[in-house]
Amino acid sequence: MFEFLLWPFVIRALIIGLILALSTAMISNFLVSSNQSIIGDGLAHISFTGITIGVLLSNEPTYFALPFAVLAAILIKILMRNKLIEGDTAIGLVSSASFAIGLIIISKSDGFNRSVESMLVGSMFSTTWMDIYFGLFVLAITAFFIFKSYSKLFSITYDDHYAKFSGIKIAYYDYALAILTAVIIVIGVKTIGTLLISAFIIFPAVSANMLSKSFKQMVIYSMIINAVISISGIITAHFIELPAGSTIIILHAILFLILYTFTKLKGRV
Repeated sequence: MFEFLLWPFVIRALIIGLILALSTAMISNFLVSSNQSIIGDGLAHISFTGITIGVLLSNEPTYFALPFAVLAAILIKILMRNKLIEGDTAIGLVSSASFAIGLIIISKSDGFNRSVESMLVGSMFSTTWMDIYFGLFVLAITAFFIFKSYSKLFSITYDDHYAKFSGIKIAYYDYALAILTAVIIVIGVKTIGTLLISAFIIFPAVSANMLSKSFKQMVIYSMIINAVISISGIITAHFIELPAGSTIIILHAILFLILYTFTKLKGRV
């Protein structure tokens, strides 16, 4: 019944799913708690354009999407930090313009040999070992950055005035987290898809928040939730023949509704 778990493409899907689950969970708590979760959706739309250009010019679109997303993340942060426009507005402007460029490129490119749908919803089962090696590298960097900078990121997330007064270089950590988010998003767009990767960042943090009594617990629980849901989603997707990314997000939504309902009922007792 479970012989398919030994199939090479399923093994690769499970590995990249776990890598992506842990990476997004580690950054999701800081983004959601500081009301920056929308940056995931914005960078996903921006990555779509980078991948579109990469598909036209190379067999490895990730190499084009990465610098595209990183530069966009820096631009968004510059606009936000200079107070020229509100944060969500800056994200909306940059991501919408970028996504529009991607759609124009697709419409004008006769040689475009990859369906738009595959980029919008992703394809975990087409993961290569190169994707996994790169994902492991990014996961290692993410874990090192988060655990080494945990106390500073925590201070910036909940009280940036205190963090500034304490001598923490807020700009450095702000840009570093944005760049790290951009890199993780690029991996996610290829596997989960442009339309779903932001949910992969939001759901684990929100669900973990309803179970946690401290921020540290929230980080740990979000990693566990994301990992379990990802593996369960990939296995379930195989049995019911649905896209793995979509199935994972549906399971996240079901868990959130259960936890939300339980929390509300518990509060009334």
